[in-house]
Amino acid sequence: MSKLKYILLFLISVSTLNFSKAQQVKVSASLEKDSIWLGDQIKMILVAEYPLGTKLTFPSLKDSLGNGVEVISRSVRDSSKMGDGLLQMRQSFVITAFDSGPHPIAPFLFALHATTRTDSLRSNSLRFFVKVPNVDLKKGFADIKKPYGAPITFKEIAPWIMGIILLACIVFLILYAINRRRKNIPLFTLPAKPKLPPHVIALSELDKLKEEQLWQHDKVKDYYTRLTDIIRVYLEERYEVPAMEQTTQEILSQFKGENSQIKGKLFSGLQKTLDTSDLVKFAKYTPLADENHFVLVNAYTLVEETKSEPAETIKKQPVAVVEAPAEKVISGSNETEKQP
Repeated sequence: MSKLKYILLFLISVSTLNFSKAQQVKVSASLEKDSIWLGDQIKMILVAEYPLGTKLTFPSLKDSLGNGVEVISRSVRDSSKMGDGLLQMRQSFVITAFDSGPHPIAPFLFALHATTRTDSLRSNSLRFFVKVPNVDLKKGFADIKKPYGAPITFKEIAPWIMGIILLACIVFLILYAINRRRKNIPLFTLPAKPKLPPHVIALSELDKLKEEQLWQHDKVKDYYTRLTDIIRVYLEERYEVPAMEQTTQEILSQFKGENSQIKGKLFSGLQKTLDTSDLVKFAKYTPLADENHFVLVNAYTLVEETKSEPAETIKKQPVAVVEAPAEKVISGSNETEKQP
């Protein structure tokens, strides 16, 4: 008998605890407005307030609530702390109806999970009214009203403007390419490289000629042809004279006189180089090794002394010295060695 008494007391305490918890839980439902036009939409909100740690399940709503009320969309449940150990859970639904008149919505059931059982809590019921516009049937059918003319904004016409500009650019490029192709001109040309000063080009070519050692390999005519071409190109670019098309005498006649930059030893060296070259190319003259050496030295000196750099930037460079090989001269039975 005593055991039964303790069991009854335990059940009463548990039920009392569950009842006290149920009293702290509040559930409600609300509508943002109580009437809508036919086919319009309205928001419905379900709210539950309960102590932290309480297990509460929201009602699972279908796409239809009955009485012609349809659920269009639903939000994610949102929770927030209220203080005093309470938690508030909210969820909103967008509903509509396509029948005129009143539309009642039955209470929603929330499930409260206790230790030994599950209780159901009911929210309040809802009701909203669907209105329809007044239509005079005696007037018959009326045409649909035309849409209101709204002003056109730049945002609306910007894509069209950009499209027209892009199309115009494409057409221009096509016509440009066709025109260049007819004239046999490349579609795109790279900017021309800056032209080097004449003395830089001449000194570079003289260095190449020196390294090739043409006269040392019995190519004396090629050596003098290359050397005079380098000198003629330099004079043509430096003094703007048609040296490539002129004879030796015509070139020398242009640099005679006191005002000429090429005078004295420079003029004598130029004359010696050009005259020797003419003899080699046209008279089959075979110069000595010393002559081959000194005509190259004269060419270096001519370029270095007449280069067209400003006076403050001219840096004197030593004249390149070309070592001439020793020449052996054989006369009868006596053999001597001639040094430059």
